[in-house]
Amino acid sequence: MKTSKEPLLLYVHIPKTGGTSFTQAIVEHCPKAVYYFQVADKPDLLRQTLKKADALCGHLPFGLHHTTTRPCQYVTMLRDPVDQIASFFYFKYKNKNYPDNYNPYLTFEEFLNNSYFDPEYVNVQTRFLSGELGSTSPNLNLAIRNLEQHISFAGITELYAESQFLFMKIMGWEPKVYSKINANENRPPKTELTSDMIDLILLKNASDVELYYLARQLLLKKIYALPHASREEFRLYKRNCCWQGEDELGYY
Repeated sequence: MKTSKEPLLLYVHIPKTGGTSFTQAIVEHCPKAVYYFQVADKPDLLRQTLKKADALCGHLPFGLHHTTTRPCQYVTMLRDPVDQIASFFYFKYKNKNYPDNYNPYLTFEEFLNNSYFDPEYVNVQTRFLSGELGSTSPNLNLAIRNLEQHISFAGITELYAESQFLFMKIMGWEPKVYSKINANENRPPKTELTSDMIDLILLKNASDVELYYLARQLLLKKIYALPHASREEFRLYKRNCCWQGEDELGYY
């Protein structure tokens, strides 16, 4: 059990990056984990949580460490912005499990060009890591600085097995395979998006694109730096995965 003098794990769960699945490992290893939505609008409860919890998980922006004297450890996941935006659309508007938003007639093109798109979806990843959730033009340099200097681990959705494995190794936990949760199986593949759709997403999310590729590069460096024994351990780990990500490296 952690004390108030030990680091508080802050999981910045950026929406539609695979975070619901990633949270499983944290909750299993941190018995005093709290979900951010339970305390976000309750200042007194949030302060108590920052003192007593061993982990805080959810759609929380970077910056909560400024509100506590306790040491904090940030982790997060990032995703290819094109896939993330498509996931937003199909999960929110084409998912019958959410009848309040379900709209069988709304097209992806209409979604991208609607006036509400920018304030709700543009550069969401940069917003979370810069701590500027309300801005569609967040400070990319600040987000990069936070990523490089204050985020102890940033996984990549497209390298999910690698991310889970490395995260648990960094935390000193025995690597365990956790299944993906909240995945929208009905979502068409990225290859079905037109070049115009992709270009518009990339244009509107230029900050997220740069941030994503930096985070991906940093993760790949960690993967390449694995000692031989850990590489062998990862081979066995990935064999047990019921899903497969990219084989980015030749020895996987």
